[in-house]
Order: sequence, then C-alpha cells, then structure tokens
Amino acid sequence: MATIVESPSTQQTPAPTPVTAAPGRSGPSPRALLIAVGVIAAIALGAWMVTSSSSRKEEFAARSLMQARSAALNGNLPMASSELQKLIDTYRGTDAAREAVISLNQIRMINGQSELAAVNLREFLGTNPPARFAAPAEGLLAAALENAGKHAEAADAFRRAAAAATVGYLKAEYLVDAGRAYRNAGKTAEAQAAYREVIEKYDATTSVTEARVRLAELAGGKL
Repeated sequence: MATIVESPSTQQTPAPTPVTAAPGRSGPSPRALLIAVGVIAAIALGAWMVTSSSSRKEEFAARSLMQARSAALNGNLPMASSELQKLIDTYRGTDAAREAVISLNQIRMINGQSELAAVNLREFLGTNPPARFAAPAEGLLAAALENAGKHAEAADAFRRAAAAATVGYLKAEYLVDAGRAYRNAGKTAEAQAAYREVIEKYDATTSVTEARVRLAELAGGKL
C-alpha cells in the first residue's frame, strides 16, 4: 500500500496558545479606562471654567472701574463713590476692586472724610494686598493720618509705603514724606535717618535734592 504524504499546504498548523495575563497582574478593564478618562476630562473642564470665569470677572470689574473714574473726572464725585462701592462689593478680590478701594478713599479725603478713609484703608491693608496696591494704600493712609494731626503714625505709614514700593523714585518720595512727618512729630533722629537713606540709596532720583536740604536744616547746615 502506498503511503500518502500530505503537502505543506494541506498540513494543519497548531492553533496559537491564548495569551493570558499573569495571576494578580490583570490590566484595567475598558470600563475603568473610560472612568479614568472621564475624570481627567472633568478636571480639565473645571479648570478651564474657573479660569474663564475669573477672566470675565476681571474684565467686568475693569469696565466698572473705568466708568467710575469717568464720573469722577467729570466732577460727579457722589456718583463715582457709589459706583466704586458697588464695584468693591460685586467684584471683591479682583485687581479692579483693589484699585477701587484706593480711589474711593481718595474721594473721601477730598470730601474731608480722612478718618473714615483711614479706617477703611487699615481694613484693606489687613487683607495683605499685593505690593502694587499696598504701597499706594499705605501712602494714602499716611496722608489721612497727617490730615488728622497724627504725625508719628503717618511717618510710620510712609515708611511702610516706601518698603512696599517696587521702584526707586517712589521709595525716595515716600521716605522724604516720612522725614517730614517725623520732623513734625518731633522725632529728629528718625527724620534724619529717612533723609540719609534717600541720599545714600536713591541719589539718582529727583527727591535727593530735597532730602539734602532738609537734612542740612536738621543738622545745622552740616550733612
């Protein structure tokens, strides 16, 4: 009997052995992957919404600030005060609201309400605003205190304004103001120290001339 030999094309190939995950190392299920992707998408969407909302809030606040300042420039201080207070209450925490606090208290001082301005500025400074708002707020507080005859407190506030200021010419101006307030308070040594700081650190500013003159006056003509 002849032996029948199968050709390569007719030979049966063994079925591949299924690949199974090692015990205890099974991969994440499709449902788990979908949940993970959904969580990531939700976080990204939430972050975008917060950023977008914050941006819109700042934009609306800035627009309100421009309207209030326009009223003030036109001489309508009561309307400007009302708009500034509304801005502060509605958009609290925005840069425009911080600027509105300073502008509102400037108007109060123009209207002879220095004591009210001082109280409100102290409250504002108690919130630890950024330096670009802290410096003018301290300077305005110092002016309000000077108007009330509280020269020593005013001088300290001018000193804090100088420390918070971020540019040299403003630091020098506040220090000269501090020297004047210390002098009016009878604190000659503190006044001389403020003027000397201007001369030594900010001799390139326009305030250095006044600092030299005032220091010479206090030192009997000797720097």
